[in-house]
Amino acid sequence: MAMAWPTPSLPLLRSGKPLLDGRIISAEEEAWMGFVLGMCSGGVLVFGPMYVGEISEDSIRGALGTLRAALGLVAFIFMYAVGPVISIKYMATICVFMPIVFAIAYYWMPESPLYLMKNGRSQEAMKSLLWLRSGDVHAAEMEMMKLTVVVKESENVTTSIISLISSRGTRRALIICLVLGASQQLSGVYVVLNYAVSIFELSGSSVEPNTATVILAAVQLIGSIAAIFLMDVAGRRILMISSQTIMFMSLGGLGTYFFFQEQDYDLTSVGFLPVMCLGIYLFFLAIGLGSMVYVVMAELFNPQARGIATTVTTMTVWLMAFLSTKFYINIVDLLGLHGCYWLFACVSIACAVFTMIMVPETKNRSLDSILRELNGKGSKSDDEIKGELASESKVS
Repeated sequence: MAMAWPTPSLPLLRSGKPLLDGRIISAEEEAWMGFVLGMCSGGVLVFGPMYVGEISEDSIRGALGTLRAALGLVAFIFMYAVGPVISIKYMATICVFMPIVFAIAYYWMPESPLYLMKNGRSQEAMKSLLWLRSGDVHAAEMEMMKLTVVVKESENVTTSIISLISSRGTRRALIICLVLGASQQLSGVYVVLNYAVSIFELSGSSVEPNTATVILAAVQLIGSIAAIFLMDVAGRRILMISSQTIMFMSLGGLGTYFFFQEQDYDLTSVGFLPVMCLGIYLFFLAIGLGSMVYVVMAELFNPQARGIATTVTTMTVWLMAFLSTKFYINIVDLLGLHGCYWLFACVSIACAVFTMIMVPETKNRSLDSILRELNGKGSKSDDEIKGELASESKVS
């Protein structure tokens, strides 16, 4: 909810009405506000995907990771719809209240089995897995064997920035996550979400600005729901490549609309285009980078490196969000509104090419199988790994 707060609030803050001295918020203050909100939300964005990835079965790990993003968008729709009709004070109160409810509810959840195994608490890990697998003893035992391999192979891995760079597998995983996270923000998502009302006002769209933001959030939610079903069917790579390609076309179309508007063409008959272009952009962002960055992030690192790698990636994401918001006005002054969105489009297509070349498919694969590929040891199937584990258990 806190991340959705700026969209309905910024127009009021720019007007000076809610401030006692009538002062209008500056562009730099807007950027810093977004940065602070991002850093405050960082804990959930770091540990949420990690926890979901560690408790999920391989076959539904992607879907559960995307469901988290979809539920977040429900909060966005709520804030976009309610924000324009209530005061900033009440909006802020709602944003403070919800984390308290979350903390109370989360207390009853089991600890991550992987965390327990790393700390030598195997009996507690088995108990947690039995709870998470609805009492299926066979499924819990197979999961325990895979976790044993992962923990054993990660015992000698140190957790530092240097170790992330020195190890081939973690270095490649870190590069992938940093590029995907930076591309997510530099394709304009935070600018669009923060300046949605202003964008529609500048475009002269026939759709009322506050209504348009609710429509866009609803479209993004539909995209996230679609991703839940598609992620573990189509796979991560194909969704990211196709979604970023369509994002490129939609941002290019929006930039073209602004280009002709700046040339004083009469665009009244196509006033719906900004809403349509941004709707397509946000829909495919939700299917691809919007939800996929944190899902992939939770899948590519060994347990020891995952925490620090996720922290570094999340900090990079919000640094890029801060920079894109802070310098948005400067870029618009330099390139024009059309040039700014053409630049966002170029970032999207460049990321699609990067994904095609560098990002491995992680659909329905165990962590051990993914780590083997990243380290250049070949990619054993999960059935082969299970066979080896079963043989080892018989010998012992």
